[in-house]
Amino acid sequence: MNGEEASTPGWDRGRLDAFSDAVFAIAITILVLEIKVPADLRHLGHDLEHEWPDYLAYVTSFLTIGGVWIAHHRLFSRLRAIDATMVELNLLLLLITAFLPFSTAVLAEALRAPEHTAEIAVVLYGGTVLVIELVLQALTRYVNSRPRPGGDQSEDAKATVRRSPLSPIVVCYAVAICIGLVGFPKVAAALYLVLAIPSVVLAGAHGRLFRRSHVSN
Repeated sequence: MNGEEASTPGWDRGRLDAFSDAVFAIAITILVLEIKVPADLRHLGHDLEHEWPDYLAYVTSFLTIGGVWIAHHRLFSRLRAIDATMVELNLLLLLITAFLPFSTAVLAEALRAPEHTAEIAVVLYGGTVLVIELVLQALTRYVNSRPRPGGDQSEDAKATVRRSPLSPIVVCYAVAICIGLVGFPKVAAALYLVLAIPSVVLAGAHGRLFRRSHVSN
């Protein structure tokens, strides 16, 4: 047993991973439950078309949670021990992520209403995702600030740094929220989808890109 493991008795990383995965899975499952089955099948095509806000919100939140899960898995898979601060930050991340299905349902319903009535829904959704990003970054920065056995950080550990506190993704979410506030909630909702896509689509290349940037620094 090394010094890092001995210093954190009682914290089981396997249980934390399993609990976190369960919360992510439940949150994603709840998303699809918010999509209603049309009551009148005689006008199925029209009714399905009318549900487009639900589809947009579902895909956006699915990709968002999927991206958070990928980053979370990449981060914790490199740890051999955890401490109380990591557990607390992780619980905060799960708290906000579990709230996202509610924000998603509100956003989908608001997109059916006139645009001037959807600003609050856009802010609620954007604010939820923005807080998720900030907490994930705080967790990542804390993990990478911890000393590694032997007193040195490996390149894999350095590669877990996703974004800086004022990273482009945070700025983009803030811009999207502002766009919704000034009267273009549907544009903001589309931007949320655009911002959620890279974290999943580029999952395989993400670590390599950040490893290359850290080596160059």
